[in-house]
Amino acid sequence: MSYTTLFLDLDNTLLDFSKAEYHAIKTVLKNYGLPDDDKTAKIYSDINLSFWKRFEKGEIEKSEIFEGRFNRLAEVLGADIDVSAISKDYCLNLAEAYYTVDGAEEILAYLKAKGYYLCATTNGLSVTQYKRIKNSGLEPYFNKIFVSEDTGHQKPEKEYFDFVINSIPEKNRDNMLIIGDSQSSDILGGINSGIDTCWYNPYNDIPKYQSRYEIKALAELKTIL
Repeated sequence: MSYTTLFLDLDNTLLDFSKAEYHAIKTVLKNYGLPDDDKTAKIYSDINLSFWKRFEKGEIEKSEIFEGRFNRLAEVLGADIDVSAISKDYCLNLAEAYYTVDGAEEILAYLKAKGYYLCATTNGLSVTQYKRIKNSGLEPYFNKIFVSEDTGHQKPEKEYFDFVINSIPEKNRDNMLIIGDSQSSDILGGINSGIDTCWYNPYNDIPKYQSRYEIKALAELKTIL
């Protein structure tokens, strides 16, 4: 295919969200006198993921995620905590955690040199995502950055990608490729929007949706693009 425009997911595709989340949740758990062991961090991570998946399915509003996940964590732990305060502190700590996935900068440099129009496409809070991508050093490689909070929609909604396409030079969806790790947002988003997808699957997960390409390392994009 003759692609001109690439939509690259951020979290767990270019930025190591799992590591960032681990750092942020361990910090706030300790600060609020809660168990800060790996087991509790994993409980939070599972709760957080369940809230984002419900959001992607349209079951809840984004505003319900941020304190809702800590309300649920408090219930599981049987703890009495200031949910509003811990939620704000967590987001501040998350914004400061900007680890990159192995090979992220190298592949972006390669794609930029090849002349592709690069867009970062991500769900999340704008203030958190913009800060993380800037501090990671990846920002200069992108022509545009699209955070769901700014678009009024989220992946995998067709309207999210409609917004993106209305904001860039390329209009032919045959010339676009979505690259991301999430079956429920990136790959389903491509299906909903009529755009080819490349699934980044470093852990050999079982696919729920069909993608045009599948890679286990970012460097494998060089065999496609």
